[in-house]
Amino acid sequence: MSDMSERPAPRVIAARAAPPRKPTVMIAPEQIADLVDQFYSAIRRHERLGPLFEAKLAGQWEPHLDRMNRFWRSVLLHSGEYSGQPVAKHNSLPGLEEDDFRLWLELFEATTDRLFEPRTAAPILMTARRIARSLWLSRFGTPFNRPPEWLD
Repeated sequence: MSDMSERPAPRVIAARAAPPRKPTVMIAPEQIADLVDQFYSAIRRHERLGPLFEAKLAGQWEPHLDRMNRFWRSVLLHSGEYSGQPVAKHNSLPGLEEDDFRLWLELFEATTDRLFEPRTAAPILMTARRIARSLWLSRFGTPFNRPPEWLD
């Protein structure tokens, strides 16, 4: 049996911090707050999505809006302030249907187009489509159920 002291010390490799990520779009946190507020106001008025969200968020809209502000700042500005499980949250929504994601995207696009110039709106919408596609796939995707074209 060999003496343990004869083994070389394990080599330690120091990790370097990743360079800071550039924001997806040049937008102020206040603009994100306006987007979130106006978008969720539209959601609450929507005949299909309003009741769906209200069933889950009744009496808890303020914490939800705060969470969505943190989420969108993290996504668009790479602020790192959001931690959560959006897939699990969306998958637990009772009554959520495939087409609800299309309705969500239509409202989000209308709100974004109303608030921003096209060059600012485009990367926000591209990000929203990527998120919607990911959530749709986690809920409805199978090898035999491809995402609808409106998610491309």
